Amino acid sequence: MDILLRRINMNLLNKLTLKNLKLNKKRTIVTIIGIMLSVALITAVAAMFFSARASFIKYETREKGNYHYVFYNVPVSDMKYFKENRNIEKIYYTSDIGYAELKNSKNDYKPYAFIKAFDSDSLKNLSINLVSGRLPENDTEILIPTHLKTNGRIEYNIGDTLELEVGKRFRGEEELTQSSPFVKEEDTIETEKIVNTTHKKYTIVGIMERPTNEVEEYSAPGYTFATILNSDNQSKTVDIYVRYTKNSLKNAPDVTADILEADHEAFKYVYFNNAEFDEKTYQKQLEKLGELKYNFKSNKYLITLETGIAKDGTMKALANVAIIVVVIIIFTSVFCIKNSFNISITEKIKQYGMLSTIGATSKQIKKNVYCEALMLGIVGIPLGIICGLLASYILIIISDYLISESLGLNLIYKFSWLAIIFAIILGLITLFLSAWSSAHKASKITPIIAVRNSEDIKINAKKVKSPKYIKKIFGIGGDVSYKNLKRNKKKYRATVISIIVCVSVFIALYSFISLAFNVVKTEFEASDYNIQLTYNLKNKDLKERISDIENFEHINDYSITSSEYLSALAPDLSINKEYLKYFPDIKDPHTYEDDEGKTHTEYSEISVLVFKVGKHAYNNYLNKLGISEEEAKNKAILYDSPKTWVEDEKTKKSVEKIIPLFDYKKGDKITLKMTTGEYEEKEEKSIEKEISFDIAYVTDKLPFGFSIQSMPLLIISDSYFEELFYNKTNLNYETFSIDSTNATKLQDEIEEHLKNFEGDYSLTNIEESVKSMRSLYILVAIFLYGFIIVIALIGITNIFNTITTNMELRSSEFATLKSIGMTKKEFNRMISLESFFYGTKSLIIGIPIGIILSIFIYQILSEGYSIITYKIPIVSIIISILAVFILITCIMKYSINKINKQNTIETIRNENI
Repeated sequence: MDILLRRINMNLLNKLTLKNLKLNKKRTIVTIIGIMLSVALITAVAAMFFSARASFIKYETREKGNYHYVFYNVPVSDMKYFKENRNIEKIYYTSDIGYAELKNSKNDYKPYAFIKAFDSDSLKNLSINLVSGRLPENDTEILIPTHLKTNGRIEYNIGDTLELEVGKRFRGEEELTQSSPFVKEEDTIETEKIVNTTHKKYTIVGIMERPTNEVEEYSAPGYTFATILNSDNQSKTVDIYVRYTKNSLKNAPDVTADILEADHEAFKYVYFNNAEFDEKTYQKQLEKLGELKYNFKSNKYLITLETGIAKDGTMKALANVAIIVVVIIIFTSVFCIKNSFNISITEKIKQYGMLSTIGATSKQIKKNVYCEALMLGIVGIPLGIICGLLASYILIIISDYLISESLGLNLIYKFSWLAIIFAIILGLITLFLSAWSSAHKASKITPIIAVRNSEDIKINAKKVKSPKYIKKIFGIGGDVSYKNLKRNKKKYRATVISIIVCVSVFIALYSFISLAFNVVKTEFEASDYNIQLTYNLKNKDLKERISDIENFEHINDYSITSSEYLSALAPDLSINKEYLKYFPDIKDPHTYEDDEGKTHTEYSEISVLVFKVGKHAYNNYLNKLGISEEEAKNKAILYDSPKTWVEDEKTKKSVEKIIPLFDYKKGDKITLKMTTGEYEEKEEKSIEKEISFDIAYVTDKLPFGFSIQSMPLLIISDSYFEELFYNKTNLNYETFSIDSTNATKLQDEIEEHLKNFEGDYSLTNIEESVKSMRSLYILVAIFLYGFIIVIALIGITNIFNTITTNMELRSSEFATLKSIGMTKKEFNRMISLESFFYGTKSLIIGIPIGIILSIFIYQILSEGYSIITYKIPIVSIIISILAVFILITCIMKYSINKINKQNTIETIRNENI
């Protein structure tokens, strides 16, 4: 009978709850919106994480191949063991057919074509990415790589027929593979040969991207040509690429040890040991392991992505960010949604008291509060999941558009049931935590206190007393408003904290975005060029080709630089006194003991860069300094205004200052040492040569193509530089820096002009790099602003709920004030002052927190950018102040209009509505 009564009571309570939710539609809708936004954020974060993981997996399979392990030189007779292995999900085969000589190759270290046969599955799964044409369908069709043309200068077209003499590559008795780089005749005693050749005829059906390093190492002597593997061209051994099953991948070391017929303990220690390395144990286990059945290699990064986030740094970082964001969302949401339940409980407290007097137990009342949370969740959680999935899909599209070109990573949207389950569980946890304190509170209140409804307002004369200036400035209305806030602290605390969170986070994020774009601007403005071309000096054809670029259109200015590091011991140089003030021991000797106990003395070595800048830039530089060519002939211009980190005398913090290092002036001589590239075997050290430079001028101005340096420079003419360093040191590269009126167009023209020299030069469009940086910051801005907008919306729903409900609960109080003579004008003024007081209180706390956070962000972002100075985020502070008062005013006006429509007598009669 008791159980039946309890069930009837619960059913009645639940029906009453549902009826209350329907009667208070606006508050119910606002609470559901809060739950929906919270779940939407959690869903979006989870969906983005799983999509990022799927994108990394797709990128890895495209770049390295869709396999977990590869086993090399497996005898054909052993193939059946792989086919029968239940731990293996998929198998791909490749076979090395052999080498053929390419007589026209311009790359001396890559004189061969390397014919490799792939089965149809391996062509699709081992990073064979087509540029044009199609995949081969039989062993007479072949794919050639793009770098055959760009690196080897050999041009073939689709449809061309190749006739090759294919054989094995030997040096003496040793068979050579793609892992054995080509060695020229003059550099070796025994030359290599291609033996046992067979005449092969192939038709080119497609052109593929350069194979990955897994297929063709950069030092490989042969350009990889791909054909189809069949029984006719299969050699005695094959390379087997495998994908393990999902469960087997978790135990990959044991599965791999079984395939290799290796001791499990020794195999795992040698190849999979993550503990502290011990040389003795390693050697012992290596000896125990012995020679493996096959050579093997793992696709490590793909395995870590597929098996777990904890093993991969990138995914671990993303997971940590996701966890932090979700914790912030849950914390914010719990706080805001909890307030809605508190309001609901406060409103229904008398009702619960009456139910208690007629038999409702504390347990039933607590369950009823959780039931209300569940009812709201049944609507809010599914809506939140739908909105979150839609938001994550849109964000993936935007992110892919912004970063795919700059990072070379295509983001894909991955629908994941895990993300939805994750969102539902966290959504329910959020609701439970939100309702917990309200449920506890509702179940503990006694019937008498509940019926009196006096628990939330506890008056203490001293605490409620307002300062005299409040009455002086704001009058009686202000005094009443101030006291109302004091006696209803609990009710308004949630509103104040919500505003503080929104204001401080907005100011911090606004500062982040402003500083981020300032960093981009500084990065761009620090360079007076926007195109930079670095090329190999040893390639004479390329150098001649590059000289034509000087006459291209869209060029304002340019320099062609090359440099050599020279150095000298500090005691041998004339050091500036100001520099010695910060580094007094730079000339002092430093002693140390070697392993044999012998004492050695060393001195600090100072490096100086010697530069040539090209005839055009050098002549412009001389004009800029007001020096004639004759005055600078076979002399050096000393730039001596380097940036140096020093300790500030007042703050004791490291600051960046420009301090001249040397105490040289025009007409002085500076002697430095250069390494010749030769080696003295007896002394066991590089041979050095002294060079003395006459100083033609000392300046703090730099030639074109340079930004502020961290060391002194000596700028000399091209002819003097060539005389000193060409053919005497290991100079390999020159850099062509260009200021262009149309960087993108010039980049296209240069690439077209140098299309046959790919691999011997590097071309950077600084403007494109800046665009890439800007795109990344825009992407971060979208995520951050999206996050703050949703958090703000959750906060706004909380503020709206709190203010409107508190105004409704005080209807009786307002009606009483009106009945004793308070005019509509005075009433409106009193409410406006209440808004002003807690709006001001929120801003007084929120703005300083926001400024502190912005300073913290500045310190992180400005590292390495001393030119950027911190500025108080005035704009974001003004926006915050305006937004807070506009929001509160709008909500208050809505509530006042609602109250003004009520009948004063009826309101006093009904203590609550």
